[in-house]
Amino acid sequence: MFNQQEYINSFIKNTYKTVKLRIRNDDKILINKINSVDNINQYLIGLITKDIYENRKYNYINNDIKIDFELSHTMQDLVDKAEKADILEDYGLYTNLAYAIDAQAKREVSRHLLTEREWRMLSRRYEL
Repeated sequence: MFNQQEYINSFIKNTYKTVKLRIRNDDKILINKINSVDNINQYLIGLITKDIYENRKYNYINNDIKIDFELSHTMQDLVDKAEKADILEDYGLYTNLAYAIDAQAKREVSRHLLTEREWRMLSRRYEL
């Protein structure tokens, strides 16, 4: 017979990493903040993700080159994926994305969406 609760527990165990959080009862500031948040999981995941991206150390990306200009949605998507692949040390995916960034930048230069200077900056930052 199908046991729904067992199925759900098994799915959660196999799909998610469960983390216990302990906060002292006398830490009212933290407790009040947690009580004021609608979705504590989403809130904590957002904080951790923000911390990862703010304190990231790149393996392949040249972080000395700063992108100080607006990117198209397509280019921003490629850049975000390349940065995530770099953080995960997935060199194969990063290489493919670096080529895609270069190809997309060439298209955008030909359509006057990027300048040649901006293309060179992208190419130097997401180098192979």
